[in-house]
Amino acid sequence: MKQGDAAIELAEHRVDLERAAGVARIQAAVRGQVPPDYQISPYCKDCGNRIPDDRRNAMPCAERCFDCESLAERQSRRRA
Repeated sequence: MKQGDAAIELAEHRVDLERAAGVARIQAAVRGQVPPDYQISPYCKDCGNRIPDDRRNAMPCAERCFDCESLAERQSRRRA
């Protein structure tokens, strides 16, 4: 296996782990099981804008605003 191939495989594995962790956080939030010490920023981790309250109420663990989340999902689908 080439070094570049190993790096790509490692990056893909990391993306899979991050995606699984995100899904687990969302599922826990939907069940109302967000740990009390889990700090969720009111600001989008991509653009830095404040996440609207409506989105926060719908997705308590949202780390991105709607626009940034939509973009991230489109990019993720392109990679798959």
